Amino acid sequence: MCHCAGLMAIGQVKGMDRQTQAQLAKLAPIFDALGERAVDLTVLGSGAQASVWRIRTDRADYALRVLKPGAPGLNPAVDARLRKALVECGAAVVRPVLTSDDVATPEVAAQWVLDDFVDGRPLSGPLTMQQADDLGRSLWVLHNFDHDRWADIPASLPVPLSVFGDGNGGFRMGGDMDQYQGLLRRTLTEEKACLAVCHGDLHADQVLRKRDGGIAILDFGLARRCDYRWDLAAIFLAYGRDSFDGVLAGYQGKTAVDDVLPFAQALAIAALMRGRAKAAAAQVFLNQYPVQLDT
Repeated sequence: MCHCAGLMAIGQVKGMDRQTQAQLAKLAPIFDALGERAVDLTVLGSGAQASVWRIRTDRADYALRVLKPGAPGLNPAVDARLRKALVECGAAVVRPVLTSDDVATPEVAAQWVLDDFVDGRPLSGPLTMQQADDLGRSLWVLHNFDHDRWADIPASLPVPLSVFGDGNGGFRMGGDMDQYQGLLRRTLTEEKACLAVCHGDLHADQVLRKRDGGIAILDFGLARRCDYRWDLAAIFLAYGRDSFDGVLAGYQGKTAVDDVLPFAQALAIAALMRGRAKAAAAQVFLNQYPVQLDT
């Protein structure tokens, strides 16, 4: 279907307001490439990094993520390639469909990625045995990718840990940070044997509970090649010990809770330093699992 034909099809949808028609007209090349006709658009959310829309066609529903200029993260093509590889290995992730590298959209200059739409809500705890098992198994699949073959994924610590940086490639020390030197040296210094391809930004909003009770992990745009325990620590911090035990049961690597706890403590401290909405939950976690302070 040519671009003009796509515009005509959009204009013929009854009940669609002019603004929605104009927005879908800009996106027409995407759905022309799929041989489908867009019939509705709903804004799901807009944050500092991207806007997300739900788009319904005559055949299916999709989620379109449009990156904002200067947003940190991977090229959508790398994100999509990683998730396609995970889907092929049976991991519970949202399936990518197309990216801005696949289809030219002259009226949309920003990078974008089109995914299957998953009807669900953020996964909150406690997790069922099946959800925990699926989450652990999916992370095991991800962490077993050959990280040397994913050289286009940054080899660095997850973005939430940037609060510990001093701006010169070292770690911030002095003041309140001095008491955490031991913990930070144990966790922020990468061990080569533990390097893996990681999600890098896991939290409860990045895992969907589907209507059928299953799960789907979202958005690998901040993926990193780093210590695999950062991903596990994020799950520990988000869902608590009981659910995390179930995740480790699904995770086929020999990893103990005590191996992951220091990483979860470091993530909790980072959340407190950022002072955002998750700071209260991070403080609760640290009250339950206090850091042995350096004196």
